[in-house]
Amino acid sequence: MKSIFLIGFMGSGKTSVSKALANILHINVIDTDELLEKTYETTISDIFAEKGEDVFRKYETSILKQAPTANTIVSTGGGIVEREENIDWLINNGSVVYLETGWETIVTRLKEDTTRPIWNNAGRDKQKLLEERDLKYKRTADVIVQTDGKSPDMIASEILGVLNL
Repeated sequence: MKSIFLIGFMGSGKTSVSKALANILHINVIDTDELLEKTYETTISDIFAEKGEDVFRKYETSILKQAPTANTIVSTGGGIVEREENIDWLINNGSVVYLETGWETIVTRLKEDTTRPIWNNAGRDKQKLLEERDLKYKRTADVIVQTDGKSPDMIASEILGVLNL
């Protein structure tokens, strides 16, 4: 089985859905953000603060390209589609599922979250960022699954159905 790569905006449920899928399929799950922090021995927030977003994106690409392309669920960072080389790599190396999530749902899910540097940057228009990334997510994905009002288990079941697994 090709690896399943979950893409989507922050708060779309990639981490939760990846765990639900892994439990059903009994295969490994990798979270690129967690692996990045472990590999570089620092937090994403610290990378953004100390080195900037460009350096973070380079690290993220390096981590993505190390991901297994078979028998793994991979939860990616929300900005994985910011680099064209990542989009190309995803398209060529697995089944890509876009967890499409409405703005209101994202705001509800992230209102208490203080760990995301882009979300907590008051000068950044997150709704506009979602609109810009939405086109990239859709261009990259093999499958689009709407997540609003659904549990991670419901979303996982839907993904399995559309991927015929």
